Amino acid sequence: MVEFAVAVQSQRDLPLVESPWASFAHQNPIETEMQTIFFEEWERLYEKKRKPDRIYFGSEFCQYRLPSLSTVKKALAYSWHNGFEFTFASPYVHNQKFHLLLEILEDLHQTAGVAGRSIEVVLNDWGVYHHVRTNFPSLHIVIGRLLNKTIRDPRIADYYDDERAPESARNVVKETGLFSDSFSRFLESANVVGIEFDELVQEHKLAQHKSPYRLSFHFPFGCVASGNACMVGFMEASKKEKFRGDPECKQQCQLYTFELKNRQFTDMEYRIFQKGNTAFYAYNPNIVKRGLQGMIDVASTRIVYSPRIPV
Repeated sequence: MVEFAVAVQSQRDLPLVESPWASFAHQNPIETEMQTIFFEEWERLYEKKRKPDRIYFGSEFCQYRLPSLSTVKKALAYSWHNGFEFTFASPYVHNQKFHLLLEILEDLHQTAGVAGRSIEVVLNDWGVYHHVRTNFPSLHIVIGRLLNKTIRDPRIADYYDDERAPESARNVVKETGLFSDSFSRFLESANVVGIEFDELVQEHKLAQHKSPYRLSFHFPFGCVASGNACMVGFMEASKKEKFRGDPECKQQCQLYTFELKNRQFTDMEYRIFQKGNTAFYAYNPNIVKRGLQGMIDVASTRIVYSPRIPV
């Protein structure tokens, strides 16, 4: 049976997990549209909606969205009290936020040991991965999608799957380097239990891999790219001060979402949105259908649904 998880990034959004198919007050139009597309396809394949098995809590993409330790404790308590398993999602971090993140991870490590329950942590920073592997053996590590270097540029991904290209070349852009022999040996040295994926425009080619890890696939938004230059964080800065160092973060990403358009790619069928420091593409109905159908062919899989664009 496919495991079903719902990802939220704030304490305010925790109640959305109970009925992720229901509309909510602060939902923007693209989130409403993608919610309808996802759950219509879900019901077509799986016949009925069901309560999620797990909560993902936290931001995968921005260190300035790192929740406080007290907030993480409340999210964990909410999850366990309501019968959900718990996964903490973490971003890549700089030195200052690294120490704040370690406080959270250390507490989760101690809690997992005392409770005798598993707690997963999604890691998107190899430095954090090394520290968790070395110091927090009770935590179950999930390799985040920012460490999974698949090709996710919706402007050009269709061209990579051109039927005129050599089959071997087409297969390369449908796979992940994390399944290579060298990476597999590297991951064996830690308590890694899963690997995260976006659904790819050019499709995945994973069914032939007998991975020892649970494979998690995110819906209905895929990450194009993420970085320190936060378009939204600098929106109030003068032109000469834009993108110089870190922004003075006021959580503007929770108020604004930009749709990005390119005059050179007028026929692109995938919509791209900038939220905070990260660009996302919204899956079209074909990607949602293909992705959910593909869960049937891959052993040990998880669907991770985000009600909101996940920053």
